[in-house]
Amino acid sequence: MSEKFIIDALPNELAVALLASAEEGVAVVDGNDPDQPVAWLNPAFEQLSGFQRAELVGNNLRVLQGADRDQPGAAEIAAAVTAERACESLLRSYRPDGTLYWNRLRMTPWRDSDGHLWWLVFARDVSAQREMELMLGRQSDRLDAARSRLEEADPTDRLTGLQNEQSFLQSLELAWFSCARDRRSLTLFLFAPDYFDVYLDTFGRVAGDSALRMAARAVGAAFRRASDVSARLGDAEFGALGIDMEPEMLEPHARRVCERVRALALRNPRSPRARDLSLSAVVLQAQADRSPDWRGLLEEGRAALAAAQAAGTEQVEVRDYGRQGD
Repeated sequence: MSEKFIIDALPNELAVALLASAEEGVAVVDGNDPDQPVAWLNPAFEQLSGFQRAELVGNNLRVLQGADRDQPGAAEIAAAVTAERACESLLRSYRPDGTLYWNRLRMTPWRDSDGHLWWLVFARDVSAQREMELMLGRQSDRLDAARSRLEEADPTDRLTGLQNEQSFLQSLELAWFSCARDRRSLTLFLFAPDYFDVYLDTFGRVAGDSALRMAARAVGAAFRRASDVSARLGDAEFGALGIDMEPEMLEPHARRVCERVRALALRNPRSPRARDLSLSAVVLQAQADRSPDWRGLLEEGRAALAAAQAAGTEQVEVRDYGRQGD
């Protein structure tokens, strides 16, 4: 049995009932009338547009665009009507209270047995989808800008050979928007030597720089994946970034770095808590598409690291970004 036979066999009342109960907005426009007025619409079209049936029947659907008539989608519809061909267009539309929504209109011409032209119009509110597309587009633009700044900068810290702080900030911003776009996790590691000011007072700047170089090698050796980043931040702080790291691996990974520095056996005899130079670490994992922003990630990490070092040496704290430690 052909589809055409089935459609032709449907009682008119059933066809109208099907259209009336559709979840998608449906309208029928009189194509023979020069002003293309609405002849019929279903309840879903009323709900989508915010207009009552009496406000739309007998009027052209351009009322949905208000004064915002100069749109590419409107021009596409006008061309399709002139050529009597089907089309689908995205329009900025407005409800009676002025609320903007994105309206995807699909129009199909149909002639009855008398040759009368009708347009079947199907409408969907795609505002949520459109906002997501615009957001991802903005993130893509910011990603490109961050990548350009990174390529132009001198990325290396001369003392340690790791990235410098400016380069790390650009890498963090770049990784943040990349992970938000791809819905991947981003992990920030921060390390700092405990009582390094005491070490400097005891041995001087030259020995301190030598200790920082050795600590930097321990940090850099732990982050070797193509997507990993490691850097020296400020004078005596190190940062690293990891993408899509398993949560259960974060603490062991940070502890291995701290153990490598402890194994160097760099004496810090005047330290009040440990006689060898040690590292403390804070690890924050973020879901970039659901978390505040990349600047806040670094700020929270630094605050947590300072608190951890105030509590003792060789501290390792792991948390989700945005969740304060217990």
